[in-house]
Amino acid sequence: MLFTIYIGVTLLVCFLIYLHVKTYLERKRFYHIPSIPIPISWKWYFGHTTAIQKKRLELGGKGFDFAVLFEALRKELGVDTYVLYIFGGSIIYTLRVPVIAKVLSDHRTFMKRKPEETGLCYVAGVRVFGPNGILTDPGTEKWYHKRKMMDPAFQKKFLRILMGDITKSAEKMCQYLEDNKDQKTIDIYSLMNRVALEVVCSCGFDLKDDFIMAEDSKLNKAVADVFDILALSILEFFTFPLPWKFRSEKKRLKESNGLLRGMMKEHLSVRLEKITKDPDGISNDILDHIIRGNMTGEEVSMDDIIDDFFVFMVAGMETTAITMSTLIWLLLKHPEISQKVVAEVTEVYGSKETLDYDDLNKLVYLEQCIKECLRMHPPAQMTSRVCSTSDETVAGLLIPKGAIVMLPTEAVQHLEEFWSDPYTFDPDRFAPGKKIEPFTYFPFTAGPRICIGKHFAIMEAKVVLAKLYHTFQFYDPYPEEMKLEKITTLTAKPRNGVFVGIAN
Repeated sequence: MLFTIYIGVTLLVCFLIYLHVKTYLERKRFYHIPSIPIPISWKWYFGHTTAIQKKRLELGGKGFDFAVLFEALRKELGVDTYVLYIFGGSIIYTLRVPVIAKVLSDHRTFMKRKPEETGLCYVAGVRVFGPNGILTDPGTEKWYHKRKMMDPAFQKKFLRILMGDITKSAEKMCQYLEDNKDQKTIDIYSLMNRVALEVVCSCGFDLKDDFIMAEDSKLNKAVADVFDILALSILEFFTFPLPWKFRSEKKRLKESNGLLRGMMKEHLSVRLEKITKDPDGISNDILDHIIRGNMTGEEVSMDDIIDDFFVFMVAGMETTAITMSTLIWLLLKHPEISQKVVAEVTEVYGSKETLDYDDLNKLVYLEQCIKECLRMHPPAQMTSRVCSTSDETVAGLLIPKGAIVMLPTEAVQHLEEFWSDPYTFDPDRFAPGKKIEPFTYFPFTAGPRICIGKHFAIMEAKVVLAKLYHTFQFYDPYPEEMKLEKITTLTAKPRNGVFVGIAN
């Protein structure tokens, strides 16, 4: 008995020594980068994990914005670059533009994190975005093939074809507002979510459903559930996996995810049959390119196609809806800029009821407003890459192999070094001829993995907002509120919606 206890204690001591040495050697690779001090205690093994949790509660608590937290820690240290040690890895957070440029440009050295590390593939045993999707694949040859096959779906020649469907959704949006304009206020953010979902479903997948008028649509609710619970699983990464925690959310995720994937599988079966019969035929939607992008000579996986289907549906809805709603809020607070937008829209419409694709190029000032909105309030506040091949020195900064490099989009886009008076809404920053320093503005990220739907999102926002401001006059029902409160899940969105009043 004593011998067994002796062996057990010896093994435990050996393990603790091994863990201590391993942790020390790992952190020694980062000693050239400033960091928050870690007390020598049993918590030392967990790095800054407990400090992050404490700071998070101090600043905002459950569901708090990690972009704000990381930036607050940086300001406390008074540096432009620092390292955070977390349980299972190290994060380098940097505002150095040359480093950001290299990391986003060199997609062979700085890759996306492994799918199993992102928390996006499977949640509580439920497949969400999967391991091989356009979003989650770290950058394998399969990903390059897929991206090449999907790119044509987002080029101007193809986008021109989608103009009609976007216009129809914009007209339905206006009809909804006309039917409800007697209400004291309308939450335009809620409406824009439905508009954006209908646009991405009709343009992307030829899926016809009444997303705009039917506020209680099962698909609307299912998409919102999946997005919110996925975000919760990432924000509460310590406790979410525990079987007795978040039971109701896990049940809702399973039900909503099952509804969406079932609907997608049914829709895909019809499309795959069509492509099998006519391999050279091309449909006028994004789904056709998604299917062909998954055809790599191997057997086509239905789940892999659904993963990409899911990414475009959910991401395409959320980010565009946030941008359009946030811009409307900014225009309510800046009536002089709003008047310029209305004047331009009125001139471009002229005597027409609808815009042509070529008319969009004339909406110069509206596009400036959209870009400035994305600078001030990018839906995705941070992006990250992993130094995957070997230690790299970039602009004097040694980045050890395996380090996660966190690039704070919103913080960089508010640096006074590059943006004068950065917290002021000024669309003239993006006036024709104005030079923007490369990699100081990347709301869609940048480099080879720039958001594939960038041009589609800008086009959609221009069509919808132009129709909106051509049809209605808005007033600000809450002029005393001068700060847009945001909540961050996977994206930073208006915490309490965006309310407008419609002038009679």
